[in-house]
Amino acid sequence: MVLMVLLVASVALYLIHKKLKLVNLDTFIGPVTTSVSDFYMESQCNACSKIFEKTDDCPYHQFVMTTHDKGRLGNKMSEYATLLAVSALTGFTPVLSKEHHSALIDVFPSIPYNGSIISDSCINEAHQLFTENLAATQAFLATRPQERIRNIRLMHYPNTVFYFDKIKGILKDHFAFTPRVNDAAEEFLAATRRQIASRIPNPIWVGIHVRRTDYEHHLDMLQNGTLVKFEFFIRAMIKLKETLSDSNPNFDPSNLVYLVSSDDVDWIKDNFQTLAHAETIIYAANAFESKFEFPPNHLDMCIMSKCNHSIVDYGTFGFWGAYLAGGHTIQAENIGTGFSIQVESIKQAKLSKWQFIEAHSRQTP
Repeated sequence: MVLMVLLVASVALYLIHKKLKLVNLDTFIGPVTTSVSDFYMESQCNACSKIFEKTDDCPYHQFVMTTHDKGRLGNKMSEYATLLAVSALTGFTPVLSKEHHSALIDVFPSIPYNGSIISDSCINEAHQLFTENLAATQAFLATRPQERIRNIRLMHYPNTVFYFDKIKGILKDHFAFTPRVNDAAEEFLAATRRQIASRIPNPIWVGIHVRRTDYEHHLDMLQNGTLVKFEFFIRAMIKLKETLSDSNPNFDPSNLVYLVSSDDVDWIKDNFQTLAHAETIIYAANAFESKFEFPPNHLDMCIMSKCNHSIVDYGTFGFWGAYLAGGHTIQAENIGTGFSIQVESIKQAKLSKWQFIEAHSRQTP
């Protein structure tokens, strides 16, 4: 068995713990615990720069780990966010697998943890936690696992917005893109602003993410659903205009500029160019240049995160682009007859500026 080693950048980790202490984590689980945040600080910061002692291939120190490494970038971000939230709730040390760490650090170099090799015995003896079942997770946390459980393993594709929304500020710091990606996004927005300045001097950026290709099979298998049609995005744009008009009496819809990204660029170009206001549609794919030494999807999400508002259909990639952006978000629901874990997770968090509309409609507005 390979021993599990947790290497932590001491200064960066100390800063994150200091920030976590400022969050009132007691509100996560009500009166069950008196000071989760203090427990988190006390139990971990003494070990910030240590290689933890081990026994039976696992460190003595209590920890919560990620070991589900099959997802893509959005899944990795959700798992990391849930990891930090559960860590803060229990006082357990967060541990990233090497695969998970490698996938994230190339995009977000501010993440203050190193990856660890996690032994099979360590994985097998850990308590399995399925955080998508919020009621069961709440009940588990209410039993004060820090007093009776050694290690926790997050299972499946954890995306528990209800918990990690409480540390959103910390997550935004951690999910800061590499300078080269950030600079490329900023330059693209600046160039676009100059291009449309004569028509739209004060643009309101709306990020739109369209998920297609292999997601069709995913929706069919898990939700008995189908990909949304273009009319969904038309209705979403109308809904966003109504929302912005209601929230701001000075809102001018002619200032809206839509930055559209997708894993199917041909589809979005074929459809969005048919709009009467097609001149307000900008394709994020145009920002990417062959000289860039990073994948196009990194730039897509970075551009989306810099928008004022968002429209997404489904999937964690679009979710994170919109979540990092803030502002109002319109998302699809009732995609199929099956249950959507992602939609339910967002609704449980009661995000004040997140609205859902029907994924499918028989009539096009």
